[in-house]
Formats: sequence, C-alpha cells, structure tokens
Amino acid sequence: EAYYEAWGQSWERAALIKARPVAGALTLGDELLERLKPFVYRRYLDFGMIEDIKIMKQKINASLDREQEGERNLKLGRGGIREIEFFIQAQQLVNAGKKPQLQERNSLRMLRLLEEDGLVTAEDRQLLSEAYRFLRQVEHHIQIIQEQQTHSLPQDEHGLQVLARRSGYACADDFTAALEQHRQSVSSIFKDLFHTEDESEQDLRPDVVFIFDPESEPDLVKDLLEEKGFTNPDAAYDSLLLLRGGDPHKRLTRRGRRCLEKLAPQLMTELLDSPNPDQALNNLEAFLRGIRARSSYFSLLVENPAIVKLLITLFGSSQLLSRIFVQRPELLDTMVSRSYAVEAKERQQLRAELSGQIALAEDYEVKLDSLRRFRNEEFLRIALNDLHGQMRQGAGAQQLSWLAEVCLGEACTMARQELAVRFGGAFSADDPFSDKQVETAFAIVGMGKLGGLELNYHSDLDIIFIYASEGNTEPLAETDMQRFRQLSNHEYFAKLAQRIITILTLVTREGYVYQIDTRLRPSGNQGPLVTSLEAFRRYHQDSAQPWERQAMTKARVVCGPPEFAKEIQQIISELTFGRPVPADLQSEIYRLRQRMEQEIARENKDLINIKTGRGGMVDVEFITQYLQLLHAGNIKSLRIQNTVDLLECMVKQKLLCQDDAEQLINGYKYLRRLENKLRLLHDQSINEFSSFDKGFRKIARSLGYGGSGVKPEHEFLEEYRQVTGKIRSLLEKYLNPQDAA
Repeated sequence: EAYYEAWGQSWERAALIKARPVAGALTLGDELLERLKPFVYRRYLDFGMIEDIKIMKQKINASLDREQEGERNLKLGRGGIREIEFFIQAQQLVNAGKKPQLQERNSLRMLRLLEEDGLVTAEDRQLLSEAYRFLRQVEHHIQIIQEQQTHSLPQDEHGLQVLARRSGYACADDFTAALEQHRQSVSSIFKDLFHTEDESEQDLRPDVVFIFDPESEPDLVKDLLEEKGFTNPDAAYDSLLLLRGGDPHKRLTRRGRRCLEKLAPQLMTELLDSPNPDQALNNLEAFLRGIRARSSYFSLLVENPAIVKLLITLFGSSQLLSRIFVQRPELLDTMVSRSYAVEAKERQQLRAELSGQIALAEDYEVKLDSLRRFRNEEFLRIALNDLHGQMRQGAGAQQLSWLAEVCLGEACTMARQELAVRFGGAFSADDPFSDKQVETAFAIVGMGKLGGLELNYHSDLDIIFIYASEGNTEPLAETDMQRFRQLSNHEYFAKLAQRIITILTLVTREGYVYQIDTRLRPSGNQGPLVTSLEAFRRYHQDSAQPWERQAMTKARVVCGPPEFAKEIQQIISELTFGRPVPADLQSEIYRLRQRMEQEIARENKDLINIKTGRGGMVDVEFITQYLQLLHAGNIKSLRIQNTVDLLECMVKQKLLCQDDAEQLINGYKYLRRLENKLRLLHDQSINEFSSFDKGFRKIARSLGYGGSGVKPEHEFLEEYRQVTGKIRSLLEKYLNPQDAA
C-alpha cells in the first residue's frame, strides 16, 4: 500500500483494474484492493493519465514497427485487443472515481455499463463488443494451432487458410476482410478518444512571437504590453517569465516543459485579447503557482485550446470563479468533461445527484465536504454558462435558487440524522420530507430572492423555520445520563435549525455552502429561531408591521413535507393577500422606498447603487408588490413570488399597460444582469460602484460597451441613466400619482 501511495505508476493503475484475489487468503486480497481503490480510481481526474496511456500505446506501436509485425499482432497491433482494453480502462480511470458502478473488471460488461452511463454510444459499444469477441476467438484459435501463447497471425498462406476455416470463413480473403473491418472500427473509436489538435507548430501572432522571443528587448516588450492594455507592464513582464520558462522554484519534467512551450503562446494570445488583461494574468499566475502535477495540467490544456480560451476569459471576467479555480484547480475536470455545458438541470436531477454523492461519504465530516464540493461544481456550471451567454435571462437565477433548495434539503436530512443519534425517539426518521409524523413536521420558508426564484451570486439565504405544533415528543432513550426526559417540539426544532445553519455556514477546506439570514422571522432577531405554525399565524395576524406583510409576498416553502408545505403556503397566502389592505398602503410603501434610498443607497454624483438607488431594482419590486397587494385578494393568479412572472401576469389581467410592463421587465432584467456581472467580477456581494473609480472602464468593457467608438464608461452610463430614469418615472406614476401628475 505504501509503495503504490508513493511510487505507483499510471500503467500500474490500469493493471490493477483487472486485479482479483484468486488463491490464498481471499479476504486479505479483498482488503488490499479496497485500500488501493483511492490510488486506482481517483476522485478527481488525473490529467496526465490520458497522456500516459497514449505514450504506452505509442511505445507498443514503436516496438511492433521494429519487429515488423504491427499488422500481424491481434493483441498489440492496430485496432487490436489492447486498444479496446485501453479505451475501456481510460474511461474507468477518468470516471470510476466519481461513479463506483464503473469499477468493473470484465471488458464486455464494462462496455455495457459505459453505454448505460452515456459515456459511449450504443453503436460504438456494439462495434467494440463484436470486435472484442472476434479478436479473442481468433486469438484462441491461433494459440490452439500453435500450442503457445502468441497473438500473431500466421505468415504463410496455408496457416492463414487454416485459421480462416477454424474461424468460420470459407477462405482467407473473407477472413482478412472481416478482420480489417473490425480493426478499422476499433482504431477509429480509439483515435476519437485520444484525439488531439495537430501538433505541428501553429501560426502565431507577431506580437506573441515578439513577447516570447528571448532576444527581444525587455523595454520594448513592456511597451507592447502597455499598448495591449496592461496597466503595470513591469509586473506583467515579470509574470510572463513564468509562462516563458516556468517557475524556477519548481522543476518541470521533460514532458511538462515541452507542453509548456506549446501552451504559453496560446495563453498569451488569449491574455492579449482579454478585456481585463491585468486581472487575467494575475489570476493565471496564481493558478499556475498553486497547482501540483503541473505537467498533467499543461498536457490537458495543450490538447484543449477551447478550454484555454475559456479559462483566460474566466480569469479576466470573474474574480469569483477565479478564486474557486485557484483554490480547487481539480475543478478543471468539470470544464474538460463539459458538464458545465449543461445549461439547466431540473430540481429533482440536482437532488438525485447530490444524494448520490452524499451516499458515498463515509462520515459526517466527509458529507460536509461533499455538500460544499457539489455546490461549488454546480455553481461553476451555472456561472460559466452565464458568463458566456449560453443561458437565457432568468434561467441562471432559477438554477441558483434550485441549487440552494436542494442544499437546504440535504442539510436538513443530515441535521435530522445527527440529532437522531443523540435523541432517537420521534425524530429518528431520515426523511424530513415525509408526512408520516405530522405532529413533528418541519419546514423551511424561503424569503426574498430565494422565495422569488431570483437568487444571485453571493446572495444570502433569507429563511424562516416553521414546525407543526407545540407540545412534547414521546419519551426518548437515555441520553447524557438523563432517562426519558421530555423534549418539547420547540426545543428539538431549535436544535435542528441551529444544526442546519451550522452545516451550511461552517467553513471547511472546501469553503462554506451559504450564509444564512433569519432576520425576517417573527419579531426579527428578538424572536425565537423557530416558530410553530400557530404562533406564526398569530404574529402576522396581530403584530406584524406593514413592511413585513410586503416581505411576505416573496414567501415560498422550499423544504418540508408536501402536505405541511401546502398548509403553510395557504396560510401565507391568506395572511398576505386574503385580508383587506390598509387605506394608506400606497403612501406607506412610497415612504418606505424613499427612506431606503436615503438611508441605504446614499447615492451622489459619483456613487451609483443599482439595487436601492434611484430607479434601481427595488423601484421595480415595490411597484410590483404594491399592485400585487392591491389586487391579489380577488385575483388568485397574482399570488406568485417571481417579479418578472408577476409583471407578465399583471399585463394579462390588464393591471399594467404593455408599454409600462415592458419598461419594468426590461429594466429589471438589465439591472439583474449588471448585478450578476459585478458580483462575478468582484467576488463579493456588491450592488454599487463609483463612476470615477479607475476600474470602472474595465467594468464597462466587460459588459460589452465600447464598440461604437465612444468611451466604454460613457456609453454605459448613458444607457444606465436612461433605463433607471424610465423606472423612476413609473414609480412616481404608480406610488406617488399626485406628484407625478
């Protein structure tokens, strides 16, 4: 075990896939193979493995060429048995760490599993299976005839004729035609798996050639870098030495240096085209300095020019995604496998994938990391699609919201299981979504952006914890030397809620899942963390402030037993929309909006706040929520949480004219898109920026401005003021009609 951990080679990983105890102490053999699984089947893709398999095959080919038997050897030659086995083993080494069902020894069964998992097509599986059976049968016939372990076709015509007849063919020509057909099929599929770009030197741009030429004058290179947009050419030049020669403190293998020589010009080309080359280069340098097994990464990137382009775009456009990659470079696996290209996943699919990963975790700590890893990988998928415009407007927010719901549900399950160990009794059920024990039902209500399916990058989760009823549980087993202590529902669910918050917010080596905000619960921070449904109803019936009723328009149950969730949603609907609205609703909402603008936004001629500032997102939301509170008592189709969906519904109900609705919807989408970009770019929850900030031009360029010849920042500000001006005029029209008139 120690040998493989420290010195194991790639060919040994491939060989161990077939390992099976056959004699002696079989339990000892099983234990050894179980211990070696992390070596054979790695959780993250070893990017050098594919290159090593290719090199092994190239060495075999070279050996066969020298012996002039490349075409005669059924096992090692072109389109032979070894190519089929290499194909299968490469798929296993890449995928079986995450998918244990692929840890299969038998080649034909493995091909069937690959087809079921979508890793090979049915046609390719059939071609490889038929070729494998054919080649193995012919191999057996050869060995029977020659009475020795050999894999080569007979050289004389008579021997070949005998082999053809034994294999079921009338003549040697028919046999060799069938053999060639199978070989071509195998060879074609094998080459597709290991397809690489033409390795001949590609035409390089003159500026890239000049930058990487060791004979180029450093000052002239720095001048060129400054011309290309680098604000600190001296620092950029020093960083580029890393690309040109590698990190002097870390030795590269010969293969790694060869790959870096090919990769560096590709990276430089993309850096020069980046809208923010300084940030892109800084993040690239941090990424390259942080990765281990650099030769493997370099090899991977050389073979995937599209990934190089995507990586530099990411480094230049999103500090948030760059941080994820610098901290967890193995997530590059996600990009290479193209799982990021899946634009949308259904909620149930996300839930099933997360449950599958959690089920593989051996203990509580590993489950915590698995939850965080899943969230990061899905976050990456969503953000990459968003970054490259492959996702329709609003789909990203929905995907982020569903991801949060799934993580909340899994956190609830984990918390229940942990408390069951301590308390047992009525709360031992693993499934928090079950309706079997209504008296102990527990649910989580999403508020704000989570409730409206409008979650954004860096959004906290605004949630409320609600349980079914007051009272005590059944007697519990002995715990902490206390026999049969009665634990109230409130005490238990308070512990459950605290455990859920801990699961989501605790920082491990994989980071945290989400930050949680529970201030919208009854009585805010002064109130209890969890609330019974009856207490929740009483509070909102008798004590809630007008702004709390307005906040309830976004409330949506996101986790809990279906029947209990339905009951809560019905009560929320009645409390929010089923009661008469106050006579001063319009003026009160307008007053609150003015106060938010003055006390929170605090805009001036330089500072812009896209959320709470003049004409910001809150303007759109307040108009929508006012009209919803005013009319949803009679029009139940208006009892929905999503702002855009609600505006479209209001047009159908003739509560808004088409022009006003379009201005609000387009303006809201524009501001949400801007918010997305700011949060991706700066890696923090940000809704404001200064028009005089030195990085403002880069923000405008990353948003696509500057193509018309006008300075990017001026073009952006002009459009921003037009959009927010129209929104503000509509706020005055609907919430302050006397002034508007």
